[in-house]
Amino acid sequence: MIELCDIKYDDVQVGQEIPSFSHKFDRMDAIVYAGASGDFNPIHTNPYFAKEVAMLPDVIAHGLFNMALLGKTVMDWIGDPGYLKKLSCQFRGMVIPGDTVIFKGRVREKLEGNLVVLDVWAEKEDGSEVLKGGEAVVWLP
Repeated sequence: MIELCDIKYDDVQVGQEIPSFSHKFDRMDAIVYAGASGDFNPIHTNPYFAKEVAMLPDVIAHGLFNMALLGKTVMDWIGDPGYLKKLSCQFRGMVIPGDTVIFKGRVREKLEGNLVVLDVWAEKEDGSEVLKGGEAVVWLP
């Protein structure tokens, strides 16, 4: 059964924050995402390579994995029948196993045609940036 969203264009206010989503990254996330994306770069999947060859602290999350979770955060807020028209962001920080990332958004403006523009971003629990300068454009009923 499809559940319709409770969010309507007329109910949204500029400055309103959307519910955040947090995710604790682990190595299995990188392995599963590598399989889904076809990106098996060893900095994402091989701890030895990541640490000893690439000189990283550990394997790192795919940037697009984090962007996908940012999109999930927006989609969870708009629900069905709303839809995501655009999602963009800048990749700014590494995420390693054990890091918890919090995905956030805030309504920037409302446009004609039931479109809503959000500022979206992601940060670790310590406040360091993972994704910034993001924008999502959504349509709401």
